[in-house]
Amino acid sequence: MLNNLIKGEIHSSAAAREAYSKDASIFKVYPLAVAIPHDVDDLEKIIQYVTTTNKHGGNLTIAPRNGGTCMSGGPLTEGIVVDISRYLNLLGEIDSFHKTIVVQAGVMHRDIEKAASAQGLIFAPYTSSKDFCGIGGMIGNNASGELSLIYGPTSNNVANLKVLLSDGKEYSFKPLTRKQLKQKLELMTYEGEIYRKMVTLLKENRQLIKTHHPRVTKNAAGYALWELWDQHEQVFNLGRLFIGAQATLGIVTEATLKLVDKSPHQQMIVCAIDSIDQLTDIVRTIVHHNASICETFDHHTYELAQLQYPADAANAHFANGKHMVVYGIFEGDTIEQAEILAGQAKNIIEQSLHATVHWVDSPDVKSSFQAIRRYSYKMLKDMNSDLKKAMPFIEDTIVPLEHYGEFVSALEAILQDYDMTYTYAGHIGEGSIRLIPLVNRTSKTADTIMEVEGRVNDLVLAFRGSISVDHNDGIIRTPYLEQQYGSEMISLFHQVKNIFDPYDIFNRGKKVNGTIDFARAHIDL
Repeated sequence: MLNNLIKGEIHSSAAAREAYSKDASIFKVYPLAVAIPHDVDDLEKIIQYVTTTNKHGGNLTIAPRNGGTCMSGGPLTEGIVVDISRYLNLLGEIDSFHKTIVVQAGVMHRDIEKAASAQGLIFAPYTSSKDFCGIGGMIGNNASGELSLIYGPTSNNVANLKVLLSDGKEYSFKPLTRKQLKQKLELMTYEGEIYRKMVTLLKENRQLIKTHHPRVTKNAAGYALWELWDQHEQVFNLGRLFIGAQATLGIVTEATLKLVDKSPHQQMIVCAIDSIDQLTDIVRTIVHHNASICETFDHHTYELAQLQYPADAANAHFANGKHMVVYGIFEGDTIEQAEILAGQAKNIIEQSLHATVHWVDSPDVKSSFQAIRRYSYKMLKDMNSDLKKAMPFIEDTIVPLEHYGEFVSALEAILQDYDMTYTYAGHIGEGSIRLIPLVNRTSKTADTIMEVEGRVNDLVLAFRGSISVDHNDGIIRTPYLEQQYGSEMISLFHQVKNIFDPYDIFNRGKKVNGTIDFARAHIDL
């Protein structure tokens, strides 16, 4: 039926379903079909068709897909995968005065980076997968990268959104003044109804929402109900709800992105440490002195680099024989400004913490440290064999920085209980870590993965962290959201889902109604 409704393509062959059954996660889910819309009008028709079908007793669901780099299973569905990367990829002109660019959701990050770089600008989320990921997926996951320490995640770098809701119509979302919000609330339309229901939900549950706001620098678990009111700016932005919602409330079609100036000068310092006892104090010192980037990688990562990237490992020889590396990069309009900040941090770490700090002047050495950090997962994945496989399922944790050293020790102990080899790297300046184990392929592997997932989530929450940061909830973490938030907040999430998606058409099983059994059954070994 859809073939007759849209200009684009519908595929249901075994080959097409196989091609869209995987992303960068540990899961494999075969879709019913694959839709490739030619334009927004096609996307509207797909949504209207699925909504009408479900209104009359059907059971369809749709999930948009962009670059396929999601590590939580976000775009995987037993329903219809909607590939927005093929045609919905218009890249607008940069507004150099306002430092913004308008893009369709299918645009790839690398294309934004190329256009922005030509004008001395960057799109700051700057993920490790930036050469392959798309803006729609970044918005869906609220992704971020090494520059989020100063620029925040994707949500901080989006001005406006256009979104298709369950009625199949496109709506614009942007920050609203109180007067503008009042006008929305008075609309006797579907849009007005959504605003009224959401404002009522927020008002009636203000204290509950405030109480359960994770006290970490970044969080992508659940729906971002605490982010809709900006008390400082005195604006209300319902569009913020779609960022990090994994397309469970609507499908983003267009975004106005904020760009920032590319810093002309950088200075790196590197601390290679023997144990994690001083980790928190070292990171705090680097962050306190306004580092733009503060990253880490462990000795397993470095040992893999010695095998796979020997030239980079040789450049980064400070890491040899050390437990882990922490590096900070400081920026300035002049090299002197960057050096002053880096020098202040270096002096305090050496004099007060009695740790060795390496001053990195060589661009090649700087590049090698960053490459080893970025390739941590890739290097482990290259060790896949018939017996073992790199499995990212506990790769998106965050805890308050003051608990970080203790947390990492306990996390390593859990992995040792299962005799798992692993690497970790991450945005340590914010307390975020990317730990990925190399898992034995056996008949019990799926059970082991879910057991470790539960233990690690318990640990994260014991340290008042969040189980989801940049890669979002997806298939792997949605079943554990009640563990983080409790039943009352989960009830609110269900209410939000029902307000926007009463016929459950958008990306079913993510954010709400995900189960451990479904996750376990779809682990791809």
